[in-house]
Amino acid sequence: MILVVNPGSSSIKFQLFETQNTTPISILEGLAERIGIDGNLVMKFQGQKYEWKINMPDHLAAVGEINNRMLELQVIKNKADITGIGFRTVHGGDKFIQPTIINEEVKKVIEANFKLAPLHNPPGLVAINAFEKEFKIPMVAVFDTSFHQTLAPLNYLYPVPYNWYTDHKVRKYGFHGISYEYITTHMSQVLKIDQNKLNLIICHLGNGASMAAIKNGKSLDTSMGFTPLAGLMMGTRSGDIDPSIVQYMVKETGMDVFQITDALNKQSGLFGMSGLSDMRDVTDAVRAGNEQVTLTWKKYCQVVDRYLVDYANQLEGKIDAIVFTAGVGENSKSTRAEIIANAKLLELELDENANHAKYTDYNLISTPKSKYPIYCVRTNEELMICNHTLKLIK
Repeated sequence: MILVVNPGSSSIKFQLFETQNTTPISILEGLAERIGIDGNLVMKFQGQKYEWKINMPDHLAAVGEINNRMLELQVIKNKADITGIGFRTVHGGDKFIQPTIINEEVKKVIEANFKLAPLHNPPGLVAINAFEKEFKIPMVAVFDTSFHQTLAPLNYLYPVPYNWYTDHKVRKYGFHGISYEYITTHMSQVLKIDQNKLNLIICHLGNGASMAAIKNGKSLDTSMGFTPLAGLMMGTRSGDIDPSIVQYMVKETGMDVFQITDALNKQSGLFGMSGLSDMRDVTDAVRAGNEQVTLTWKKYCQVVDRYLVDYANQLEGKIDAIVFTAGVGENSKSTRAEIIANAKLLELELDENANHAKYTDYNLISTPKSKYPIYCVRTNEELMICNHTLKLIK
């Protein structure tokens, strides 16, 4: 069995995979949350949901409780049933171009990148250390930035003083790489095209949203940049804005740069313009005729279309498919329809019935007249992490 871990500052999200079959099967999902506060542990196993209110003062205590409850539910007979643990690790900087077995050197690099991902890398390392104490088995770091290490300097350098890059590592890193890798691998199978020849535009639209142009199975360009704040308009993040706004608002309000950046991360995007951050609430309000929310929603879709056209141009029109994925991309029919309708230059045509059809894995939602096929695909970052972990520990 392989345990896949997605750590947060006060939470540990996890899935356990049985790997005896050709394709690993998720047999348990869980979430330890409110670590260091009052503690709550939830597990879903064999169609049942189990929940414990239990004190977990730190990540090590949470890991111990996760192990104890898996034993209690007889998910595992003992620790030896779990042969490897894979961690979603947000930032690998420019050091890691692929998943890697965790050792002291790898942990030092994760720590060195605290300054690049201050919200994600520190709790990630805390979780790694906690699991190392509880489980004496191989562990693998799968980096969200690795997939984008194929970007060329033309696409990862910013037009700023060059020493900002050489001395301070200021460059585009990109994120959601695990999801992009899964979609690219999966679409190679769906379309029956060699992954090394596959060209895609992927719209990873969730509360955090980004897009990527995939050329010959590799990341050519992506919308997130030095941080996950750049690019598309998101649930609470602004995406691209005029950088001078920061200085202007400091002078206007007396807030400092950190407070302004916090507002751009947590009080902007859909929420900033409409007061709503969940796309389900947004589309409900659009249907109800709310003008401000409708304006916000159209702005969101317009930004996606700008990147669609940009990436189509970078791929020279050689596109095997356009893919919508993540929470909004997989589920918001009206948002997909609005984006497709307004990408005028790409000559896309949506099949309304297919767009409204239920699906479990992937669904073709374009008509044969569409210049490019359009799919919505359910991403599976956990399975991708599991596969990498299994491959490396073998």
